[in-house]
Amino acid sequence: MSTNASASREEPTVHLNALSSHDNAVANICVDVGSEKLNLICRELTRPGALAEWEIENRTVPITRMLTEIREVALSLGIKDLRVVVEPTGIYHRLLLRIAAKLGFQTALVDAGHVTKMRVVVFGDDGKTDQRDPYAIEAVAARGRLIADRRLPEVYQLLRQWGKLYADAEAELIDAKSRVHRALTLLFPDFAFSTDFLYSSSGRAIFRCYRFKPQVIAAHSAGRLYDRLRKHSRIVRSSVKRLLDQARQTASVLTDARVSELLAHELELAWHDLELAEQRRKNARRELEQLYDEARAGDPQLPNTAGGVISKGALARFLGEAGPLSDYQSWRQLLRMGGVTLRERKSGKYIGQTKITQTGRPLYRAVINQMALPLVKRDRLFGSYYHHKIKVQKMPGSKAMTAVARKIVKMIWGWYRSGRVFESTRVFTCEGEHRQVA
Repeated sequence: MSTNASASREEPTVHLNALSSHDNAVANICVDVGSEKLNLICRELTRPGALAEWEIENRTVPITRMLTEIREVALSLGIKDLRVVVEPTGIYHRLLLRIAAKLGFQTALVDAGHVTKMRVVVFGDDGKTDQRDPYAIEAVAARGRLIADRRLPEVYQLLRQWGKLYADAEAELIDAKSRVHRALTLLFPDFAFSTDFLYSSSGRAIFRCYRFKPQVIAAHSAGRLYDRLRKHSRIVRSSVKRLLDQARQTASVLTDARVSELLAHELELAWHDLELAEQRRKNARRELEQLYDEARAGDPQLPNTAGGVISKGALARFLGEAGPLSDYQSWRQLLRMGGVTLRERKSGKYIGQTKITQTGRPLYRAVINQMALPLVKRDRLFGSYYHHKIKVQKMPGSKAMTAVARKIVKMIWGWYRSGRVFESTRVFTCEGEHRQVA
């Protein structure tokens, strides 16, 4: 088997005990993944005169050829079980793991934070190179700090991807609204209606009929404006009168016609992007809800959202990030998946702040935070809980929101495990108390 080891490769200062070569040994093939290349090591395959290090392209043919050669050498040494271990890179590691699984290799991941800290342990400094990283990954794997490479069923893969498209549409919508605000403020500085009005049917009617051009609006009478806008919305006469007064104020001082036309064009582009993002988000939500029904058909224990406090679309997004809830043994594992487990910092008399680890999926945390937002109003499910945190316990609002988000994850877990209709009275009742009542 050919090797392509760098001549300047650094040996780690701390050597790990290699696995013994016998039938039950699992040899770790540790890989640093880049967009264009892979750096691999497998200490168990080291032979006299040859180092088990390789550098190959991150493409299907080189990966398949290299893994096939590695398996042949491993079998010649009596090693039957091979495991490909990588640090997740977002997308670039997926081809490798897909090919490895197809060829019968075990696959696993390691936490990027663990690898960063392990480089210091192994090499004595925090330097980073493509040749060093596989040794740090190997050191983490040798200590059993492995993350399962989950193969999600197709419906959950679709949920995850549509959830990403939904989040992308939301981000595009926020950006479009920001650009609408900028262009409208420059074009029509006296427009003093709220954003709720702007994006209501009335505001959309003004855009559709007049593109918010103050000179055009000011040239009409209140009655004519009202008659035309009422064909597209339920705007009231008082709002039309306010709009006309504001348009006349702006039109009286605007003199640069070409600049105004350009600003109107900028507003129109931003508005069309806004409508496109809204449509994309609507389509994504529809797909998510349909996929959630499909997932429930396969797992009837999944919550029935009818009468619940969380919408079907939100639960679908959560399920896309978490994967099958049947894979988890407890709500603590579900919290760990999203990186919302607590991290304490204490040493001697020093007591630091307790924060969440944030080592899980970022979109998972975004979804549960969005779930929490409408539920912390005073008359909603977590209103009293949230306001007690910030008023009585003097907890910062962001920290209190995180506490609510964690509570929601536990609530979803209990809802799923019970397989029953949602009962708000159970949310703040511990399991032991509920059993006594039952």
